[in-house]
Amino acid sequence: MPLFIAKKINMFTEVEKMLRYRFWDKGRERSNRAAALVEAARGTRRRCPLRHQTLAYSGPPHDKVRCYVCLHCNAAASEPEIIDRGFTFEEIILEEIHIILDLDLQRQAEGNTAFFGGLDGRTFQS
Repeated sequence: MPLFIAKKINMFTEVEKMLRYRFWDKGRERSNRAAALVEAARGTRRRCPLRHQTLAYSGPPHDKVRCYVCLHCNAAASEPEIIDRGFTFEEIILEEIHIILDLDLQRQAEGNTAFFGGLDGRTFQS
C-alpha cells in the first residue's frame, strides 16, 4: 500500500503564488509600452522590431522598380538608391540594405516619403 502524506495547504497563498507567476511581468510591460508611446509622441527614430529579418523582393512584372521590402515595417530599398550607393541590385551586401531600410524608416517618420512611379521612373514626393 502506498504511503500517503497529508499536508495542510493554504489555498489563498497558493492562488497568490499562481497569479504572481502568471502576471509577474505586467508592470514592466506597461512601463515599456508607456516609454514607447512617449518616444513615438516625440517623433524620435522609428525602428523595425525584428531588425529587418524578413525581406521580400518586389519588382517586375508587378512593379516598375525593383526593391527589397521589409515585411514587418514596410521600409523599402529601391534599385535607384542601391545604385546611388555604388552597388548593383544583385550584388549588394545585407548591411547596406539594412542601412537603406533604416534611412527609409527615418524618412517615413519625418513624413518625407518618396515613391517611384510614372512611365519614365521619375520620383514623386508625397
